Amino acid sequence: SGAGRAYSERVEAYNQRYAYMKSWAGLLRILCVAELLLGAAVFACVTAYVHKDNEWYNMFGYSQPYGYGAAGAYGGYSYSGPKTPFVLVVAGLAWIVTIVLLVLGMSMYYRTILLDSNWWPLTEFGINVALFLLYMSAAIVYVNDTNRGGLCYYQLFKTPINASFCRVEGGQTAAIIFLFVTVIIYLISAVVALKLWRHEAARRHRELMEQEVGHEIFFFLFKQYESDDRPREEVTYRQLKSVQRKPELLNGHIPAGHIPKPIVMPDYLAKYPAIQTNEMRDRYKAVFNDQFSEYKELSVEIHAVLKKFDELDALMRQLPHHPESLYEQERISKVLQEYKKKKNDPAFLEKKERCEYLKNKLSHIKQRIQDYDKVMNWNVE
Repeated sequence: SGAGRAYSERVEAYNQRYAYMKSWAGLLRILCVAELLLGAAVFACVTAYVHKDNEWYNMFGYSQPYGYGAAGAYGGYSYSGPKTPFVLVVAGLAWIVTIVLLVLGMSMYYRTILLDSNWWPLTEFGINVALFLLYMSAAIVYVNDTNRGGLCYYQLFKTPINASFCRVEGGQTAAIIFLFVTVIIYLISAVVALKLWRHEAARRHRELMEQEVGHEIFFFLFKQYESDDRPREEVTYRQLKSVQRKPELLNGHIPAGHIPKPIVMPDYLAKYPAIQTNEMRDRYKAVFNDQFSEYKELSVEIHAVLKKFDELDALMRQLPHHPESLYEQERISKVLQEYKKKKNDPAFLEKKERCEYLKNKLSHIKQRIQDYDKVMNWNVE
């Protein structure tokens, strides 16, 4: 059992350590790692062919306004030169923002503060959308650079001297693939951030409902039993039904070692025998009227408490059976313990037992009076 317990403890420690990575926030961190790797690949592939930009500027110059030079000399295509610096700036900026999101997302501040806020998941969604748009523009610009703004489709431009500018190398193809894959990953991150926002909003709403249930339970558990503000139900003389106690009969042989439970006879059975005279009837009636008010008060109070317990039982069933966090589990366990403790409160159980005793006693006295009145009516007839 020790080995099994040690294994279960290791499994629990593993689950607590990596449970965060199985959530929407953890998925965002995994996507951040993928974006960093792809961004590094984009940066490496693009910088590997910067020398082709230098060759372009050496041949066509650095100052080429629209309609002049290579742009205007070949079919009216507008291409003012390579835009590799823009692609590198976008890749570098996105890489920095992504690593900040990754480091921040692994911190306790993110888990305890930012995830509980309404604005942060939407902010993370906006950041990912912005990076998606930036990377999309960088990918389009880089694809436009590979065909030199369309000049490579123009036959008069594709001379042996310019052929090297239109040749797409394997590293450039890889850069294009990495660029568009990164675009897709940032789009997925934006969708996950939106799911995170909805999930956290639902979690906060669920915790708020649980807190309201817990507050209502604690409010009831620690307040005195009061029935002044509850509708009192009338208890009339006719509602008291006679209770006949039948002794339990044991059929068959008694097993060895069996100790029979003592039969406790209520005191009112011997104290209030059959009525013989009118004076006894008047005394029974006086006792009935005297203790009926106590029974009525106790009955209303116990009924109100039991009704409240029924309502709380329904609220208890709404609590989650498998809380997501250890804190929620401990809090719900504490609520259940306090609820059970109050439900088994000796003072309440004593009142309930006293109420049942008075009910049976008054029913017994009532039955004695009815039996006496029945006999007297027969005698009169």
